[in-house]
Amino acid sequence: MIAFTKDTIPRISESLDFLNIMTYDLMNRRDSITKHHTGVQSSLDSINAYLENGVPAEMLNLGFAFYVKWFKTEASGGCNINPIGCRTVLMEDPLTGSDLGQAGAFSWHDQVPPNLKNSFDRALKDPQYDEALGGTYYWDMEENIWWSWDCESNIKGKISKIKQHRGLGGVFAWGLGEDAPHFSHLKALNSGMASEISSSLVSEPVEQHTAYFKDEL
Repeated sequence: MIAFTKDTIPRISESLDFLNIMTYDLMNRRDSITKHHTGVQSSLDSINAYLENGVPAEMLNLGFAFYVKWFKTEASGGCNINPIGCRTVLMEDPLTGSDLGQAGAFSWHDQVPPNLKNSFDRALKDPQYDEALGGTYYWDMEENIWWSWDCESNIKGKISKIKQHRGLGGVFAWGLGEDAPHFSHLKALNSGMASEISSSLVSEPVEQHTAYFKDEL
C-alpha cells in the first residue's frame, strides 16, 4: 500500500480501468496467530483501505481464492479453546526469510499432498464458519493444522455483504484454472453475481434497465 496514498491514487486511477483487490492471502507464514486468509471482514478492510485513499468504488473488484491454505499451530497455543486467533508455530526464518515448511497452499485442481490428505479430509467433512468475521475454517486437533478457504456455499453471501453495500464494480478469482475440473467455486461465483445483478435491476428505474442492457449488448 506504500504507493497507494491519497496523493497518488488520483493519478494512478487516471491510467486504469479497474483494480483487482487481492482480498486473499491475508494470512501468510509471517503471521503468528490464526486468521482467515480470505474472510469477509478482512476483505472488507482491504476494500476500505482503497476507498479511504480515494479509489472510486466502481473501479474496485473483489477477489476470491480458488485454493486452500493451511498453517501449523502450536500444540499448546490455545486452539482447543478458540481456534481463531490462537498461536501458530514459527513459519518463516526471521533472519533469512526462508520458508520453514510449516504452512502452504494448494488449489482445487491440485492433488492434495499425501501428508495433508487425512487432515484435509477431516476439514472437508466438518467445515466451520465464523459468523463474526466471516470465513470458512477448520482446526484439526489431531495434527494441529489450521485450514482456511473460500467455501462455495458461502461465496454468494460474501459477494452480497461486500459488493452490494460498497457499490463495487465486480469480482474476480485467482485463478480460474485452479478450480478445475468441476469449477464448483466458479459456478458459485457466477451465481452470486447473477443474484446481485438481478437485485440491482429490480431496485433501479426502468429507464436504467434499458441503458444497462444496451451497454451490455
